[in-house]
Amino acid sequence: MHSKERIFGLDLLRAMAVLLVVFHHSLSYTEVPWWVSSLGWVGEIGVGGLLVLSGYLIGQGLIKKSRDGRFSKLAHVGQFYARRWSRTFPPYYFYLLMMAALFPPFIAQLVHHKAYFLFLQNFAWDIPPFYSQTWTLALLEFFYLLFPLLLFLTSMFTRNYLVRILVPMALLLVVPLALKALHTQIETPVQFDQTFRKWVIFRLDSPIVGVAAALLQSELPLFWAWFLHRSWIGLVTVSGLVSYYALGCPYLFSNHWAQVFFYPLSALAIAPLLPFLCDWKFNRSFLGSVISSISQLSYSLYVCHFFAFILGFWLLAALGIPHDRWLIAYPIYTLFVIFFTCATYYLTEEPFIRLREGNSRSLALVLGNFMRQIFRAPLTNRDSPARTTDLPAKATPD
Repeated sequence: MHSKERIFGLDLLRAMAVLLVVFHHSLSYTEVPWWVSSLGWVGEIGVGGLLVLSGYLIGQGLIKKSRDGRFSKLAHVGQFYARRWSRTFPPYYFYLLMMAALFPPFIAQLVHHKAYFLFLQNFAWDIPPFYSQTWTLALLEFFYLLFPLLLFLTSMFTRNYLVRILVPMALLLVVPLALKALHTQIETPVQFDQTFRKWVIFRLDSPIVGVAAALLQSELPLFWAWFLHRSWIGLVTVSGLVSYYALGCPYLFSNHWAQVFFYPLSALAIAPLLPFLCDWKFNRSFLGSVISSISQLSYSLYVCHFFAFILGFWLLAALGIPHDRWLIAYPIYTLFVIFFTCATYYLTEEPFIRLREGNSRSLALVLGNFMRQIFRAPLTNRDSPARTTDLPAKATPD
């Protein structure tokens, strides 16, 4: 990891967000005191942070490309997909196979859960209880698929790059809101969790808030600076969101319009922190290095921790350790998670990152040349994937 290329504030947000999610999922594998289990809602704060950050980082890169005229050809879209999927697909599909291996018969599990292969497990229906924490990954993959594609399609009709950005943003914001508005009111927390929280068609409006923050930074730098010098605003809005969750989300299940706007407003509460976090450069302390390392490993951590918890759970059972011995269970879970996170990153994620970041052997360049052959979209030096990245140099964690 090259510390000079990272922004510590964004690393901190990503690390905290993924750790909150992992903590939330760990509660299903051991009996903990009530005061620990009562904090399970922090996982949703973590998910919200990941969605806003992902939207911001992807939006930042695509806004710059669109403004520079480097996202107007189908080959550009192909390069973007190649870069994204060369990193996210290998770990995901590896653990999809590993989960099937845990619960044989192997082939029958894969056939029965075939929707997972196309990230359709929670598109517009309840996710099957197989590899269920991947509902967030499915949501983000559809965001990565749809936003660049809509950006490219819009560029075919207008040369105004602001219009090219705003049209996809509007579609991915308004359509989920409209679908939720047309849906009947949710009466119970369980139904709300399974539908409005997890269905892809209902949650695409959350990462769009991050894209809006990136557009604000690009086009209204003075307004961005205004938020930067008033970092207390983000602290107040996030504190308000945390307090609302801690109070049990009052009135959420009795008001349909509160349900419709709840998640985009939650993302909007997190977004004001971004100017302050983006200005927070790398912390060279030991703790800062640990935080940046967790951020770098965050995707591998996310895809593997479910598998690691299951193995840890089985080990506790084999050793005859009661699952209410959480002071023993959590160190075991932690060791399993650390081991599988590092193994996943260095065996299934980093090799593809190195491949895509290479020169003549770059996966993005290979696909770009292929698309050029088909669509005759010549790549200039400026368009070379060796210099074209999804994100600016200082935002490489994604």
